[in-house]
Amino acid sequence: MHEHHAVDALVKQVIEKAHLVKATKVSRVMIVMGELLGFDEGSVRLYFEQLAEGTVAEGAALSFKTAQAGLKCKSCQTSFLRDKENFSCPSCCSMQLVITSGKEFYVDAIDVESP
Repeated sequence: MHEHHAVDALVKQVIEKAHLVKATKVSRVMIVMGELLGFDEGSVRLYFEQLAEGTVAEGAALSFKTAQAGLKCKSCQTSFLRDKENFSCPSCCSMQLVITSGKEFYVDAIDVESP
């Protein structure tokens, strides 16, 4: 359910961009979704379809790219990509980490049809 508001904002952005270029139809939307975001791709698709109904984005194909989780160690300042089985710093083994990427949710590209 928490995807609804984020997808609503995303659909509005897609429609706005399509209108700016005077597009008659949005044929494809590429979405970047961070692996730590906690969003379900199926839910995003369902909400997008519902919210785009009756707009230039209705029927647009959705493609997804996953943004890997990036972390930075507070102890030794090492930046690294998350290892799915080990959440500690690979340099000093600290668990004092800051998330630097992996919570993204945005439109990366839009394919449109114009008159």
